[in-house]
Amino acid sequence: MGFLVKPHENVIDNLTTKDSLSYADVKQRLMDIDTSEIEDNSALFVSKPSRNMKKGKKPSKSGNSNHSSSSSSQKTCTWCKKHNPGKSEGHTWNECFRLPKMNKEKKDKEETEKAEEAHVTTEQKVRNRSFYFDTAFTSHMTPYAGRLLNYSICGGFVKSSSQKSTEIVGKGDVVMDCVLRDGSVSSFCVRGVLHIPYLAHPLISWRKLREKGYTEFGEGDYISINKGTKVVFEAVFDGNCFKIPETLHSAHITYDVWHQALGHLAPSTMDKSLHLYSDADIPIRLTNYICSSCVKSKMTRSPRIMSSKKDRNKLDLVHSDLSGLFPVPLYGNSLYYITLIDDATRVAWVQFMKQKSETTKIVKDFVAEMELRHH
Repeated sequence: MGFLVKPHENVIDNLTTKDSLSYADVKQRLMDIDTSEIEDNSALFVSKPSRNMKKGKKPSKSGNSNHSSSSSSQKTCTWCKKHNPGKSEGHTWNECFRLPKMNKEKKDKEETEKAEEAHVTTEQKVRNRSFYFDTAFTSHMTPYAGRLLNYSICGGFVKSSSQKSTEIVGKGDVVMDCVLRDGSVSSFCVRGVLHIPYLAHPLISWRKLREKGYTEFGEGDYISINKGTKVVFEAVFDGNCFKIPETLHSAHITYDVWHQALGHLAPSTMDKSLHLYSDADIPIRLTNYICSSCVKSKMTRSPRIMSSKKDRNKLDLVHSDLSGLFPVPLYGNSLYYITLIDDATRVAWVQFMKQKSETTKIVKDFVAEMELRHH
């Protein structure tokens, strides 16, 4: 770098981040910065021609003007040279007005994409409806990509009854935990579900199920789909269509599930929520509703009164405890041990055993030994 007129402190940090620059490009950029600094800091050079020069008059310092015009013609913007060929002469990259404009447009575009992505994510979280059972459509479909497993991208279009085409962006599998009329839950995997973002409701196609060998049985407001003798799922008529209830939505039916989901909230507080929020789906509490977990957590026990004075004498009361079987043998290949603790003096004895049946003999020997020693 011996060609530099003076050192530049912050240039290396910028140039080392650009791997595509050649040695000639780096040299040219450093020379451009050096030239611009001389023009800005020296009073001997004029950056623009004077008004007299435009009228054809001689400038007061002709030598300086010639130097300024020649240095301006030698300037080359490396960014414009790459992105705008033919417009790179007459300025350097740090004087270029196109580069900040491009950076601002790029930043605005990224912010717009992030806002759209956040909007789509929020909309997906809000829109979360049950599957509907349909006999007209030829494929299973859903607008919610979050429910699809083994997702793969695919293309195509589907037509509704009004001959309106809707784009297909992908497909995958859906696992449904369907609630039956008897209260049991049936797990059911639906394969080949199409992802159609602008679909109003997720749909399960009867035509697809019939091709797989499923049978349909209707009774009143219920439709049962069977595989042999097993009920796979049931659809309930909600006034417009047949909806498939899932455990995801069973919380709207059971008051106890809401009570547990809200951290065992007091029933009186939950009742207030029903009056404050008219759109809440919390069912009305039953008059005889009792949460067993809440009852157990609120139970109290009086403290145990300990006697301050012990009236017993030594060896009047002996506590015993047996431990084992242990996976690893203890001292002397023992698998059990027994402790004998005197209640009055808190003196303890420990005996190891290979078999649990040795307990009786050890206790008898202990009693005989204590009687012989202290009587």
